[in-house]
Amino acid sequence: MRRRVILLLPLLFACGHCAAPEPAPQPNPSTDSATIGGDPVSAPDPAPLPAATDAPENTVATEHPPLASARPQASVEAARASRRAAGRVQSDEPVPCDAVDDDVSAADCREFTRQKARLRPGILAFDPPAKMTVGVTYDLTLSIGKATDAEEIRAVVRREGRRLEERTLQVGAFMTATLTGNAFEIALQGTEGPSRSLGADRRDIWQWQVKPLRAGTQRLLLTVSADAMGADGKRRRFSLANRPVDILVEVTASQRREDRTRAIEDSLGRGARVMSALEKWMIGLAALLAAVGGAWLALRKFGKPKEVAADKPPNP
Repeated sequence: MRRRVILLLPLLFACGHCAAPEPAPQPNPSTDSATIGGDPVSAPDPAPLPAATDAPENTVATEHPPLASARPQASVEAARASRRAAGRVQSDEPVPCDAVDDDVSAADCREFTRQKARLRPGILAFDPPAKMTVGVTYDLTLSIGKATDAEEIRAVVRREGRRLEERTLQVGAFMTATLTGNAFEIALQGTEGPSRSLGADRRDIWQWQVKPLRAGTQRLLLTVSADAMGADGKRRRFSLANRPVDILVEVTASQRREDRTRAIEDSLGRGARVMSALEKWMIGLAALLAAVGGAWLALRKFGKPKEVAADKPPNP
């Protein structure tokens, strides 16, 4: 009996050690509580540690989040790049633009609209003569500027014996002026072309030498435009000023006599040319008739025996 008790003692001691409760953790005033208004407040219990069986899963989860977060970021960047590319393609597609009354890219339309908004009220003055003479060269001047400088604009072109053509228009940084007419010989003066870049005062002058070629009432056409400058350097017109000018073109007495003399000479020349052609036709007809007559005579003589002369003596 005593031996059995001795053998069971280690077993009872081990069971008693396993069943004994663990001592409660003592609060640490420096970490487990905070003082608010002088009263100690216990800190919440610490979160339980994960079980040993969850360690592998937690380890994998903490290793892969950076890769998972990188994938959405790359997708966002790709989407943004795609939207930017689509925006560039869309901006290059032609769209109706009221500023120039044409189909242009969206970027050019915005630029043209901005330039049109910067146009200022202006005035043009033009000095074509009421009458011209055929063959005589005249100087015609066009002056353009802001409406506030109207008197200076008029003074540039006002001259004795000339009428003053004047009208309002919008002026901008880029302007183009042309003068055309089928019955005139027109040459723009100076080294600058019809398209000009105006300065800050928005003023410039165009001059032409004009020589009428035909008598009668003839028409000149003055065209002025305020232009928009695109990114490609090309100009597009968004403000027009078309001014037809009728001019009576006359001829002098000497020119009239010369014209009559020239008309008579032309008439005589045409008559001489007609007579010359008729003579050539008559000569050709006579030659044709002579050839036909000769052929007819040859046909009549062909096949007939030669007649013996009556006074020839017979052979013995």
